[in-house]
Amino acid sequence: MYKYTRKDLSELFNIGKETLRYYENINLIPNPARNESGYRVYAEEDVLRIKFIIRMKNYGFSLREISDLIKMVSNDKCAHQDKLVNYIDNRITRVENQIQELYRLIELLNKVKENKHLGECDFFKSLISNS
Repeated sequence: MYKYTRKDLSELFNIGKETLRYYENINLIPNPARNESGYRVYAEEDVLRIKFIIRMKNYGFSLREISDLIKMVSNDKCAHQDKLVNYIDNRITRVENQIQELYRLIELLNKVKENKHLGECDFFKSLISNS
């Protein structure tokens, strides 16, 4: 059942209509059907996919990565299951590495914060020497 217009989705997700058009152009979402007036209309499945895209973008995935994920899970036969598991394992490793880097950054910033009398140059030197 088609019930959402581009304007509806734009408002629902707080994204531009151009963004939806771009997602269509790069095949992140299928080209929508059109109503009798010629307006694009979207189904509930499209809404779910857009939610997925937005969530993945918020998690730091690129549109290319999101596209790859959609292709992997869109196959009903799950022929890409091994590829998907491998992708997930690699992504977990990347996230764990990012977390470790963020912990190191917190430690570094706390060290710099302890020395409150640093001038600008000393601040930068301290950041560089402690990294």
